[in-house]
Amino acid sequence: MGKLGMRTKANLILGVAGVGILATYPFSHTFGGGLLFAAFSAATIGGLADSFAVSALFGHPLRIPWPRWMGTRIIARQRERLIGELTDLVERELLTVEHVSRTLRDIPVADLLLGDLRQPQRAEELGTLAAGLAADLLQRVDAEELATGLQRYANRHADALQASDLLADLLEWSLRAGADDAIVRFATRHLAELAGSAPIRSIIREFAAAVVLGYEAGKPQRRFVDRLAGLDADTISAKVQDWLARFLREFGAPGHSGGARLKAQLGTLAVRLREDEALRAQVERYKVRLLAQASVKLSLPELLARKLAELRERLDGGADGSQAHRWLTGQIRRGIEWLAASETWRTRLDTELKRQLEGWVERNHAKIGALVQDKLGALSEQELIAFVKDKAHRDLQYIRLNGMIVGALVGIALDLSTAWLGEGRL
Repeated sequence: MGKLGMRTKANLILGVAGVGILATYPFSHTFGGGLLFAAFSAATIGGLADSFAVSALFGHPLRIPWPRWMGTRIIARQRERLIGELTDLVERELLTVEHVSRTLRDIPVADLLLGDLRQPQRAEELGTLAAGLAADLLQRVDAEELATGLQRYANRHADALQASDLLADLLEWSLRAGADDAIVRFATRHLAELAGSAPIRSIIREFAAAVVLGYEAGKPQRRFVDRLAGLDADTISAKVQDWLARFLREFGAPGHSGGARLKAQLGTLAVRLREDEALRAQVERYKVRLLAQASVKLSLPELLARKLAELRERLDGGADGSQAHRWLTGQIRRGIEWLAASETWRTRLDTELKRQLEGWVERNHAKIGALVQDKLGALSEQELIAFVKDKAHRDLQYIRLNGMIVGALVGIALDLSTAWLGEGRL
């Protein structure tokens, strides 16, 4: 019987009560038979009455068109009022702003979000989404308009940026972090390679030839001495080039005295950039001059258009594994892991998410009732009845069951009362 539905159970008990009336009627004149007859009779009456009431909610009981005053087809006749009361129930009692906010405070929103983000495929999906969004945004950028805005902003706020302070900050940072050594090694290595190149030798040779020619000045004795000493342009340029390349390599080597002097000079320059007003003014003049020259000589719209096109091409790979997509995916993955390891930022994120959600609920709370009303209003009469049956039918069967139980108890109580007050039964 435990596997039977509640409606089947109620019908079965009602049937048992009806059979009980017939079975106990012959013994109704006895005390025990009278009690059972009264119990079965009252239970049957209560069950039938409640069954009629439950059926009246959804339609005409026994498919008989009862008069309106009988109160049948309650859901169909009270459709608008029922929808309104359900809307008020959801909006003003179940999903109030206070109730939603109180529930949100007990939910670890950030942890739930983080748990979803840490799934293996989620970073890849977010990387694809970010790449597509970036490509779409870049597609909408007007290079000429952007260039005009940048130039206007730079000219308007040129005075706000103190180039001397910026240079001083860069010098001080490089000295503290040891970046100056790396810069010197990088610069001297490439300068040494440049000094040993054929174009530089050609330049040095032309200069040496001019010097030798000026020294000889058409005098045969000087030309003779130069030939004996091997002071021709080719020899001089080769020696100068070799010396210059060797000097640059040695200058960039660790422990070179020139490096220490350079550091001291850079430190002095950083101090002067902050304190020497004449030097600061000169740097600012150079800054203004460079900005003016850049706006004239630098074709910023073409440059921006070319760079934007390159970025779009890199992002167009999307989920196909472009370098930009892989970079975005890696950054997202690292950001997720960093957030997972930082309790402070998780707490901040949780607080901010709840604040935003509570604000959204408060701003859109009236839409909850409108949504419920729209959904219920779109249901036909039969669909609404089926909806209520699906949600409340089991509970309504308890009403029938309780009616039979209470009816049986009342029947027993009344029979005992009449037996006590009357002559009684044998």
